Amino acid sequence: MDERPTVSPTEPTTVEKLRGLPWSIFSNALNTVFAQFTFFGSVFVLFLSYLGMDKTEVGFLLSLIPFSGLVALFIAPAVARFGYKRTYLLFFGLRKVITVGLLLTPWVAARLGQGGLLTYVMLVTAGFALARSVAEVGVYPWLQEYIPNSVRGKYSATNSIYTTLVGLAAVAVAGFVLDRMVGLSGYMLLISVGVVFGFVSVWAAAKIPGGAPVRRSEQSSTWAGMAGAARDRNFMRYLVGAALITLGTVPMVSFLPLFMQEQVGLREGAIVLLQSGSLMGNLLSGLPWGWASDRYGSKPVMISGLALKIVLPILWLLMPRASAASLPVALGIAVLLGVSDMAWGIGAGRLLFVSVVPPAKKMEYMALHYAWLGTVGGLSQLAGGLVLDYSAGLQGNVLGLPIDAYTPLFVLGFVLTVATLLLLLGMRADNIFGVGEFAGMFFRGNPFQAMGALVRYYAAKDERSIVATTEQLGQAKSPLAVDELVETLRDPRFNVRFEAIIAISRMPPDPRLTQALIEVVHGTELALQAVALWALGRIGDESALPALREALHSPYHSIRAQGARALGALHDREMIPELLARLEAETDKGLQMAYASALGNLRAAEAVAPLLALLDATQNPGARMELALSLARIVGSEHVFVNLLRKSRADLDTATAQAIDALRRRVERNKTLRGTATEELTAASDAFARGQVEQGITLLAGALDLLPPDTFRQPGATILHACLAGLQRSGIDHPEYLLLALHVLEVAAP
Repeated sequence: MDERPTVSPTEPTTVEKLRGLPWSIFSNALNTVFAQFTFFGSVFVLFLSYLGMDKTEVGFLLSLIPFSGLVALFIAPAVARFGYKRTYLLFFGLRKVITVGLLLTPWVAARLGQGGLLTYVMLVTAGFALARSVAEVGVYPWLQEYIPNSVRGKYSATNSIYTTLVGLAAVAVAGFVLDRMVGLSGYMLLISVGVVFGFVSVWAAAKIPGGAPVRRSEQSSTWAGMAGAARDRNFMRYLVGAALITLGTVPMVSFLPLFMQEQVGLREGAIVLLQSGSLMGNLLSGLPWGWASDRYGSKPVMISGLALKIVLPILWLLMPRASAASLPVALGIAVLLGVSDMAWGIGAGRLLFVSVVPPAKKMEYMALHYAWLGTVGGLSQLAGGLVLDYSAGLQGNVLGLPIDAYTPLFVLGFVLTVATLLLLLGMRADNIFGVGEFAGMFFRGNPFQAMGALVRYYAAKDERSIVATTEQLGQAKSPLAVDELVETLRDPRFNVRFEAIIAISRMPPDPRLTQALIEVVHGTELALQAVALWALGRIGDESALPALREALHSPYHSIRAQGARALGALHDREMIPELLARLEAETDKGLQMAYASALGNLRAAEAVAPLLALLDATQNPGARMELALSLARIVGSEHVFVNLLRKSRADLDTATAQAIDALRRRVERNKTLRGTATEELTAASDAFARGQVEQGITLLAGALDLLPPDTFRQPGATILHACLAGLQRSGIDHPEYLLLALHVLEVAAP
């Protein structure tokens, strides 16, 4: 039965949606020029200030744009019936036509004076605001429809890159023009160019699919739907959080150009160029934030943006005034502003469309959302202007910090941003990881190496390069690489899958990696199954124990062997009885070694006798040394045995003499031990030092017989006597007996 989701006859397919995304980005990029040169950005605020308007009047005019969002409550059903796309295109174009009215500003100022000029600009702004609001009532449901959720973060990031690049160019042009053209002429030129770009953006938007009219039969009661949305606690929490951050940050950012001009002392062109810093922050962070939101969810990215925004008012308060450092510092803060805006915009926007607004009720939810934020946005602009006018005489210093008319805005911004963060931490969202886990990813392993490897991973063209990149992903030991490592386990190329297992073994424990390796263990590729079992043992995640225990029942010896070794590496002491029984019954030498190794790692004292018997029967030098190591592990202090082995390879006689001499000194310090033992130990040490191995073995055995029976702790005593017997039978032909005996002397002696 086909369970794939069906597509509404009026809704475009995913393929059609993806084809339309480049047109959407193109339209947005063109509209960025229009926005920067007209009603948004520093140009418009400086334009109003040049016309002689005070801050309250500026705040009032800016508030008209968001306040007009209230119209959404009344026109949403009509917009749905007319069609989201048609509504948007009609009023998106109409607002460009209305903007042409700003070009008549010099003529109006000359004939109607200051009072008439304010009224005229107010009417043009109000007309623009109304057309904009109607258009956006249509565009929000349309956006939810034509952007697939699976690429929403990537789309936002890509859109941001292009709009930012265009915005940077627009800001540079605006700064250049305002620095070189005196009076209103510079503003008129910028507005004219902006309008032309705006009309082209309308043409590009017409290429986007979807947004068809909604039949009456598909509509619910608008007011009932809005009432239902108002009862949605998650939605209301989102709206309150959006309101708090709007009230806290919009007035700060809107009047920031005037703060830079009046308090910091920057010229107009430099103030406009500050936007390039913000846009650069957008550009640098857009793709990482978009990638993170698609992969880890909206909420961690949104909260990260809020955390960055908390710092901004503090930095603006502390920045140098009327100094050569003012512009560089302001640009640096502007970059941080752009990074925080991008994180908040991508995270909160994706959260709204993916988790907060039900697609079936998008009209009612989006209308309420737009009207609410419009009201709050308008109030924030008005409040910002009023606060600045009422605090115009504020000046002084507190603890060395300058206090001026803008200080209340910065303090309010800090407090409300903190309140927003605390409120939205409780949001129900689509995130896979908690906010703390998300932040922790950037402090574990090497995130920079991981990000570089991720870029190379997606750019790799052949098997050799993808294998090399997979290795680097593991070396980074960063949680950021987990998804790609899981993906490489499904690669059709064997060498890539093999390298992926090796890379995963280098990673810290992660449930997704453990589960991916378990799936390989349960697969059919023997070569990969064995390596995956080894990797599970190396990672040390105890959730893999059931799969490792199951591997002991495999019909394949290699799988059983690796499963046993992995159980030993994970210290699964519950398996000691079964491993011991298997060791005693097993005839295959490879499996015997695997069970012995596991029992050694588990420090199973009950396995000493069968391990000694296996050591006595084994002839392969490498296998004998591994068995000796297993016995040394049971005694304890594995590193002592390994160090003895390393020294013996350089000079066995000297290493043995030094180990016996160290035992002699310990015996001498212990007054309860027999004095003649020290003489025998000295003689044994001297014999080994002179290369008289057989004599040294005899003297060592005699010295140990002089010590009390309980001198060496069990199971060390049993192992020691077995090793001495082995040495007396075979001499130095089996050096593992000597090394194991020396290990016991070092570890199990008093």
